[in-house]
Amino acid sequence: METMKMGILGSGGIAHTMANTVKEMKDVELYAVGSRTLENAEKFAAEFGISKAYGSYEELAADPEVDLVYVATPHSHHYPHVKLLLEHGKHVLCEKPVCSNREELDILIKAAKEQGVVFMEAMKNVHSPGFHAMMDNLYKIGTVRRATIQYCQ
Repeated sequence: METMKMGILGSGGIAHTMANTVKEMKDVELYAVGSRTLENAEKFAAEFGISKAYGSYEELAADPEVDLVYVATPHSHHYPHVKLLLEHGKHVLCEKPVCSNREELDILIKAAKEQGVVFMEAMKNVHSPGFHAMMDNLYKIGTVRRATIQYCQ
């Protein structure tokens, strides 16, 4: 398998958590970071041994070496950031929530399909065995009209 070059868009707290996680992954190189300022990007890159530091999100999106970008900016900015990355043909993993309404989500899904790239929200529950067991057995209780879900640790 070829090494995937990953970028992180944003350099705040959740970006640090993801960078630590990626450093432990096999076949993934934490290659680039984009931040609002070059100073922040360079500081983040130095901390995690990242090759490329960009002082704008546009520069990160335009880097042809970046395969996948994790969006770690405040959720109020997810939509325009994901849209930018998809327009540049990047695979995108976005912190939750990915956007604030269905219309924005439909636009992003359409853009991902047009570009032929993977776009998903960083929601670990959809990958857990418990979630799949629940979904597989949901039909047993009948029609679900309303659900309340709480996330806690």
